[in-house]
Amino acid sequence: MKFLRRNLSLMLAVRYLNPLRTMFSIITLICLLGVALGVMVLIVVLGVMEGLQEEMESRALAFTPHFVVNLSDGVQTVLLTEDETHWTELRDRIAKIPGVECAYPQMTAHVFAQSDMVRRSAMITAIDPENKAQIAPLSEMLRQGSFDFGEGLNQECVISAQVSESMGLRVGDVLHATPVGSLDQIAPLITMVLSPMVTREDPQFLRDVQEIFSQAKAGKGGVIVEQVKLQALLERMDSFNRDKLRPSEREAIDALSEMAGAHLGQVPFTPHEKDRWLATVRQLRDLDCDKEDGKAIKGMRDIVLPMDLEVVGIYQSPENMPGPDVYLPLPIAQEMLGGASGGKNAVMGLCVRVKDVHNTEAIGQEIRKILPDLSLAAEAQPMGLQWHVIPWSESYEKWFDMIAKERIMMSFILSTISLIASFCIMAVMFTVSLQRRREIAVLQALGATPSKIMAIFTWQGLIIGVVGAVLGVALALLVLYYRLEIQSFLAGFGMDPFPMETHGIILPAKYTPSTIATQAIRAFIMVTLASSIPALYIALQNPAKALRSN
Repeated sequence: MKFLRRNLSLMLAVRYLNPLRTMFSIITLICLLGVALGVMVLIVVLGVMEGLQEEMESRALAFTPHFVVNLSDGVQTVLLTEDETHWTELRDRIAKIPGVECAYPQMTAHVFAQSDMVRRSAMITAIDPENKAQIAPLSEMLRQGSFDFGEGLNQECVISAQVSESMGLRVGDVLHATPVGSLDQIAPLITMVLSPMVTREDPQFLRDVQEIFSQAKAGKGGVIVEQVKLQALLERMDSFNRDKLRPSEREAIDALSEMAGAHLGQVPFTPHEKDRWLATVRQLRDLDCDKEDGKAIKGMRDIVLPMDLEVVGIYQSPENMPGPDVYLPLPIAQEMLGGASGGKNAVMGLCVRVKDVHNTEAIGQEIRKILPDLSLAAEAQPMGLQWHVIPWSESYEKWFDMIAKERIMMSFILSTISLIASFCIMAVMFTVSLQRRREIAVLQALGATPSKIMAIFTWQGLIIGVVGAVLGVALALLVLYYRLEIQSFLAGFGMDPFPMETHGIILPAKYTPSTIATQAIRAFIMVTLASSIPALYIALQNPAKALRSN
């Protein structure tokens, strides 16, 4: 009280703000609550969005490598084989770089997945069973079962919750998987089986190749075939659709084409070569179409490698950022995708996890320094070979940029709440100042300076701004702390603002002191500026004119 008596402007401001004195002070109290609610909404929404971004980032990085190191020939990714690139040695060297948590091989592909209920395409990703650092973040999202693949030699898999629900699979069920790449091999075989034999469709060709020696001339060491006929046969054999040629038919055509090409330029056929030509023609003529189709179908079984995978676990990934559909052990993935055939031990690339996911530039440079020089191997490639080191930020750059822009836009839109409250306070201050014009005029007549008069209303704005901001922060922290209870309460009325089935995670929140302080200070400044305008207006009034007015 002593402090208030020494400061006339502050004392009058406190009296004017007393809600028990006048209706205008009650309206001012309502504006104070408006400021508090505005600050609360801003902090709550931004806190939830920051928590959502952090949760989505952590979940995405649980199944997304922080770096992907792969090799391309300028058109597509090239497999890393142990013989050519020594990828196991390179993996161990990368793992020793300071700041790197682990490195492991990458095998991903699309497959056709089938259960007893439905068929669909699915993305598979291999897990190195010996790399615990790769499995640890995934285990946190596990809903049922486990990620324990043992030595990785059993045909087992872990599926996402989305695949489990859409395909009706549970732990212990079997998932049938067929690599999509098999279709590239199946399609020519199907085309061939459904078509008649190419040479049978052209009986004139069979007669021509059989009678090619009918008008041959004797030459030194053999017979010379007419070059026009030989050239015509070569052109006809080159025009055949090789996708429709049966295996034995293709071998015979290739043999005839090779012999015809070798005897251009008046080169005579030796008796042995003539017998070989006629034997090949007889073999071509006597081919059994049904037997050839049977061989093709048998070969198709060898090419298509469907695999039965036992489901040993189900994990939950965010709905709007789904991870791989199926995880399976690396040896099984290599067997399915052909990366283990012929003892070549091939992988699609190397994945790297680092300790600081937001500081990847320096580690990326270190990885590039130890990549082997493949200039000699690149000579066999028409476009050369090139290493690529891709950080996770490039893969999700647009997505996280979108989230950041949404936060900025949401902050801008919600700031209008505080702006509206500021205009309301300005209107109240104008109303109060006009109602108290005579009182202010008396103070001016008694010697109060314009700065003292202006300070009365400025103090009101300062008090409303400080109390409103503090109250808003307190309410925001209270709402964020009890957010799950509030969510459950609203869900009881069918108004769940953050349904778990949409995001796949519990309503998150992040308490960032900088965000809380920024919103509180912003509201305080806006309210203070709003009260300064009517304060300046009333401080410059003419006291004599104000006393004569009604």
